Amino acid sequence: MYQSSKNNKMKKIIKPLAIILSILVAFFVGNYITRYGIVIGKDGSKYGTLLKYADDVEQFKGLYEVKEDLEKLYVGDIDQEKLVDGAIKGMTSSLNDPYTVFMNKEEYDRFMQSNSGEFKGIGVYVKLEDDKVVVDSTISGGPAEKVGIKGGDVILKVDGEEVGSDQSKAVALITGAENSQVNIIVGRKDTELEFNVTRETIKTVSVKNEMLENNIGYINLSTFNKDVSIDFVNALEELKGKGMKGLILDLRGNGGGYLVEAINIASQFIPKGEVITYRIDKYESKEISKSEGGVAIGLPLVILTDGGTASASEVVTGALKDYNAAVTVGTTTFGKGVVQLPFELKSGIGGLKVTVSKYYTPKGEDINKKGIIPDYEVKLTEEDVNKDYSKDTDPQLQKGIEVIKDMIK
Repeated sequence: MYQSSKNNKMKKIIKPLAIILSILVAFFVGNYITRYGIVIGKDGSKYGTLLKYADDVEQFKGLYEVKEDLEKLYVGDIDQEKLVDGAIKGMTSSLNDPYTVFMNKEEYDRFMQSNSGEFKGIGVYVKLEDDKVVVDSTISGGPAEKVGIKGGDVILKVDGEEVGSDQSKAVALITGAENSQVNIIVGRKDTELEFNVTRETIKTVSVKNEMLENNIGYINLSTFNKDVSIDFVNALEELKGKGMKGLILDLRGNGGGYLVEAINIASQFIPKGEVITYRIDKYESKEISKSEGGVAIGLPLVILTDGGTASASEVVTGALKDYNAAVTVGTTTFGKGVVQLPFELKSGIGGLKVTVSKYYTPKGEDINKKGIIPDYEVKLTEEDVNKDYSKDTDPQLQKGIEVIKDMIK
């Protein structure tokens, strides 16, 4: 009787499952996304083999068997939405890729908002380091800085939920309604610290510029959020108008962002038509991004890098270094040579962020898990990190000034 009941239910379940799988396959086969310079499914024939999965549902029977048994036997309440979330997150986590994640609708909306240049949160940039979500830097004057959260703090829990290595989850939990409170537990050295932080509307100023001594321009670029390249070009033009003879581009702590913004920024220093980066996906399809030309070609340039310089920042650094368009100063970059594509699922249950390709520098260098070694290595001491910041006592910046002075003689 129990077996028969189970089989009847399975027949009812398998049919909608096949429909769901067909929809998913149709999504991947029939759509491609070019908004941010990443193309998926340009050649539909490469995805034809995926169609077989619409009919092959045998491997998913166990999933529904477990669901049915839980509903029959589990003594507590079952939240169906959480059950689905957990099953899908288990699917993505099985890939052992911290950058490929499923986000439910709330998490996805918050994630996309955090990349828009304005979001409601506590004012921190986070990165993945040694499979931990780490505070890369805090936004000056933001809620996190006010309560004492610092760069280098490891985010352990947000509102009681363990974060682990899930960066997207951390971002989603940290952001929220303005004036609401969030409880954050961080690890700092051998100590756990707890903070209650009130969220605010954070308007990220991603581009800061000033003129240093000897007509040396300085631009700090904190993230590659949407349309940041427009602000970057405006900063370049402003400094040029003041008589800039050389530029220091500070990419320290810049964990990346949109690839198209990195390409637009690198284009400012590289002649039109030259390759900035190329990407290769799982089907060995090669997608090349070339320079559109820009306003600072030939300008003496020093790039400051550190272990937090990652992803889109490494696209810029790698391209300019390959063309001898820049000298790099600081420490080796993070080494994230893979590209993710975030997209909303048609079902409306949330979104996926998927690693879709590896990228390479113009000369074909694969920097993933290796990083980019600077031309001049300058490490910060513990004293440098802990003391109040001053440009005059920043050894990496001062070395950059020394190098660029020689370049503009």
